[in-house]
Amino acid sequence: MTKKNFARILSCGIVLILILSLATGCGKVETGSNTTSQSSASGSTGQETSGNKEDNSGKVTDKPIEISVLMPGRPEGPISNDMPIVKEIMNRTGITFKWEQAPSDGNQYSEKFNILVAGGDIPDIMINSDKLVIIRGGMNGVFEPLNDYLDKYMPNVVAKFEEKPDVKKTVTNYDGKIYCLTRMTAVKPANILIIRKDWLDKLGLEVPTTAEEMYNVLKAFKEKDPNGNGKPDEIPFTCRGKLSSLSPFFEAFGIYSKDAFFVEDGQVKFSYTDPRFKEGLEYVAKLYKEKLIDNEYLTNDLNIWQSRLTTDISGMTYDMFVRVDYLNNLMPEPVFEGMIPLKDPEGVAATKDQQNPTGKFAAISSKSKYKVEIAKFFNWMYSEEGILLTNFGVEGLTYQMVNGQPKYTDLVMKDPNNSALVQLFSLGFRDNWPYYTDVRYENEMGSECQNKLRDTIDKYIIPKYPMTSFTYIDEEQKVMTNVYTQIQTYYEEMINKFIMGTEPLDKFDEFVEKINQLGLPEVLKVQQAAYDRYSSN
Repeated sequence: MTKKNFARILSCGIVLILILSLATGCGKVETGSNTTSQSSASGSTGQETSGNKEDNSGKVTDKPIEISVLMPGRPEGPISNDMPIVKEIMNRTGITFKWEQAPSDGNQYSEKFNILVAGGDIPDIMINSDKLVIIRGGMNGVFEPLNDYLDKYMPNVVAKFEEKPDVKKTVTNYDGKIYCLTRMTAVKPANILIIRKDWLDKLGLEVPTTAEEMYNVLKAFKEKDPNGNGKPDEIPFTCRGKLSSLSPFFEAFGIYSKDAFFVEDGQVKFSYTDPRFKEGLEYVAKLYKEKLIDNEYLTNDLNIWQSRLTTDISGMTYDMFVRVDYLNNLMPEPVFEGMIPLKDPEGVAATKDQQNPTGKFAAISSKSKYKVEIAKFFNWMYSEEGILLTNFGVEGLTYQMVNGQPKYTDLVMKDPNNSALVQLFSLGFRDNWPYYTDVRYENEMGSECQNKLRDTIDKYIIPKYPMTSFTYIDEEQKVMTNVYTQIQTYYEEMINKFIMGTEPLDKFDEFVEKINQLGLPEVLKVQQAAYDRYSSN
């Protein structure tokens, strides 16, 4: 498929769980000289099914059972069986939960997970954000392979795998076994360019659509005093994500700089030795030298980033699309608007920047007495009934059906002490379960304008290198650990030196040679083998 065709693909992706509740304002999408928006997908349930017959029944056992679960804790407090949403899950399924939790901050949760696994006496269900940890545990007999259960007890999961084959590939080990399930997510847009439209209007400028136009706009922001204070204090472009925040400038030259690897005509290649990356480096180094981008991009934190954008110091950034509304809510009036991606040398506006299509991963203990019941429970979570409950909670309490669509009640949306999402967490909602997110959830959580922005940007997202990590065979893992780690350390250091001018770009060929000497051909061989296995699943 050609790049131009990719640019026209409509995609779906994941829900932005942690930020959507903050966004209540309205930000448009800038597509050049015109502001464009697309109607939100409020009529879509995100629940299309394949030809498999859905099993919508909740009861998984004739007699009550207790299932132990290790689940990450939340800052709002621990989960409990007294919470209304948890109670409803238990009533529907016949399951009582015994919870084991640890804080998700730092390494506390990982430490508890590893201690339990090492001890051998593990809960019936264990949840981890690291798929590889679970897969390795499965290969060592800790977790149950789910392949047979999928065929016998999980028609809903099978149907969702058919809808989202990339998710199935993600959870499938190189030996063909599936040791875990995951949250399948609903929305793809992630980071976008965000610009001060009032600064553009003041200077009589159009929204930039190419690298050249972007340079001219940033230069005008630097030199023509758009904040009107008579001081040369503008930092035209600021960011908080280190090198990754500069990726839209590289995409304007046809290379996605966030991924070290990419696929072209079925072959895995390395981004940072590509000639297009050198062109992007030359451009970004020029922006840095002229102070058109924040010279502190490596050290900026959230507070600095926010301060520069809300005190008239910076007029552009690259961040999560929900930050348009977030920033506008901090201003006296809306001034920030989202942009579509810059055009590449072929004239195609497209981006590979997108949210991960999966969430945390849930596995079943190989020693559990309730493997079949848990398989049925997971299957129900992907049913129409399960999707509605896991996304919206308890009908009559947390949501009501209005004209055939679920709408959150005032209990969720108008709590004086909590945001909508925090309130849902306090009532038992958890995003750790293997379930299917409903786009209607996000439509309810986000503002109308934010949802229009999401749907507009969605059109420009193209497939990227597999979103999640591969599972490597032992010898391959040694190469990635020992060889690639050295390469990574070297290129991260050198790329920043090239940008900052401490290393001249005429040494780029030496840079490429050094990476090859460090073992890039061996790493590419491993990546190609892993990619081929992934593609064949």
